[in-house]
Amino acid sequence: MSGEGRRVLLQARSWSKRLRAKGLTWDQIAAVLELIHTVSPLRVYRLAHGRTAAHVVAMVNDADPAGTAALREARLYDFEAWPETGRRPPPRLLAVLAEIYQTTGRSLVGDEVFASYRSADRELIAGADFRDLDANRPPSPKTPNHVTMETSAAVTPADKSLPDAPACVRLLRAIGAEETDVKRRELLFELALVLGGAPALDLLRVLNTDEEERLARVLRSTWRVDEATARTFEKLMLHARRADDQYGPATLLPVVNGHRTALAQVLARESMPPALHDRLLGAYAQMSQLTGYLSYDLLDYATAEHAMHEGLRAALDLGDATLIAFLHCWMGSMAVFQERATAALDHALAARGWSARSSSKLLRAMHESMLSEAYAVAGDASASARARDGAVALAGAPKAGEPTFLYWISASMVESKAALSLIHLRRPEAAVTAAQRSLAGLDQRFKMDRGFALVRYAGALALAKEIPEAAARLTEAAEIASQHTSARLTHQLRETRAMLNPWAGNAHVQQLDKTLTARGLR
Repeated sequence: MSGEGRRVLLQARSWSKRLRAKGLTWDQIAAVLELIHTVSPLRVYRLAHGRTAAHVVAMVNDADPAGTAALREARLYDFEAWPETGRRPPPRLLAVLAEIYQTTGRSLVGDEVFASYRSADRELIAGADFRDLDANRPPSPKTPNHVTMETSAAVTPADKSLPDAPACVRLLRAIGAEETDVKRRELLFELALVLGGAPALDLLRVLNTDEEERLARVLRSTWRVDEATARTFEKLMLHARRADDQYGPATLLPVVNGHRTALAQVLARESMPPALHDRLLGAYAQMSQLTGYLSYDLLDYATAEHAMHEGLRAALDLGDATLIAFLHCWMGSMAVFQERATAALDHALAARGWSARSSSKLLRAMHESMLSEAYAVAGDASASARARDGAVALAGAPKAGEPTFLYWISASMVESKAALSLIHLRRPEAAVTAAQRSLAGLDQRFKMDRGFALVRYAGALALAKEIPEAAARLTEAAEIASQHTSARLTHQLRETRAMLNPWAGNAHVQQLDKTLTARGLR
């Protein structure tokens, strides 16, 4: 085997292993490899299985007890080269290879080659169907076995979002459209496959060539984690955290979960200096929180809870008080959204102890803001007001040396949350004032947060019976919600629209309903 042939085989073997782990069948993997390598179907299936010609020849000869097959490597290469060169493969050999490759004889030859056989041979080739041997193939309804397509409690939505065959094809086409260098195309495919498919290509654009190659070698286990690798993981993590406004949770979740899984595998597989281990463990805790947040934004509470608890365990192992409190705050926020006041207060009390050990003022602002919401849901107006005032003061104070994952916390964000707390407490005037302050100071980068602020402003206006203004703010929010996949934003928009039901006949509300219907938000 030539050096290039060996490289192609090893690369195909590596990709095939990853694709099999994601549940793809041999036929699906062959369809993916066919887009990369311009070779005959017979060779594509051998590459899909990651086998050398010598290995396949031995399997063919072993399948013939009488020893009459006597296939040689050179002859197999001849058959794989047909019809450009070489020889046409015999139909009985195609039937044997179909069993070895767990496919159909028809899949191993193109239309032109198939048409060149006589009628009896075509019948033999077409009748060779061994796809039932493929463990990744869904069972036929007529031949049930122990494999089931029913949803398992052990399979999370994050698992289900892994790339399938069509997604792999789209990924290859996307790479081919923007990258002409063959080796770089292969590298990007390998990385994007691990990091969540085609959406990961945009994430990978923040890396330079050296960072991409080093990351690929680490993921292949051919390079040990070093300082530069840790920086690469952290760089991807920060970029992913800031990409939510652009892509939305439905698109970003597979990318974040792929990154998180890759970090978990590296941490489990390698021994490394404690400083590097702690950096990667911290990155894993953050990516677990982000996976949980994106799942929460899709209203998938079970997956969100699981991911955030995974992150909390990692943060506790690390002993990072800021990260531990951060995760408790998010779990408390999710409980607030579900109006589970007791659970929210429980997380708030846990976060208080850990935030006291942290030097971060932004973290304490986040904690006080969440505590204010929890008290509001519980109906404790005075406690909610005290926490709210503390959050605004902390978020507005000068800060330095804050963790990068708290970059989004500001006085405007706290005011937006305050508006929601005041709506819970049925205080329309104060809620309107808080919402106005939030919108006036909100960073233009945070498009989705502006959507939430507009919905809360509309809710405050509805309580104040300012119906035309409330409908106008919801119309603005609908524009943002229709361009984003946040189920949480859509849910809050619909709940706020329900507050306008007593005025359903109002012309402004009717126009709002037309807008919501046109944007698929009713």
